[in-house]
Amino acid sequence: MTARFRYNAALAIAAVVAFCGAIPLATSRWYLAFVLLVPLAVFVWAWRAGADVRDGQLVVRYPFRSRRIDPKSVRGFTVTHRRVSVVLADDSTHWLPAVSGGRLPYLTDALGLHVPGVSGPTEDGAPAATGDAERAADEALADEQHQKR
Repeated sequence: MTARFRYNAALAIAAVVAFCGAIPLATSRWYLAFVLLVPLAVFVWAWRAGADVRDGQLVVRYPFRSRRIDPKSVRGFTVTHRRVSVVLADDSTHWLPAVSGGRLPYLTDALGLHVPGVSGPTEDGAPAATGDAERAADEALADEQHQKR
């Protein structure tokens, strides 16, 4: 099974708009040319970062490098503040860009893993909300939204 996890394309579009908006400032003085690097860096990050499941391997894509992770070395996942990290057999953790707690069942299903506390998607395509990791992510999201009010 193949799966792709990416950030919303609106981030890349916003970076292009910011780049166009920064051109007049950057061309007004030579020492302000570095301002163009900020939207360019955001564009590269938004376009490249993510996680893929290809050929039975988890491929984590960062802006300037990629890392292949064998599913056999995955010990589990941690979910903190809607960010998912994979825990490997050597106790190292690696952040999975563009994978949120709600998308974790799709990732484990694509990798063919059974992780306690995470149940796969249901027949209608929606993730089952019975796992401890998802419940914790939902509670953290609710707390965060409540604090914003």
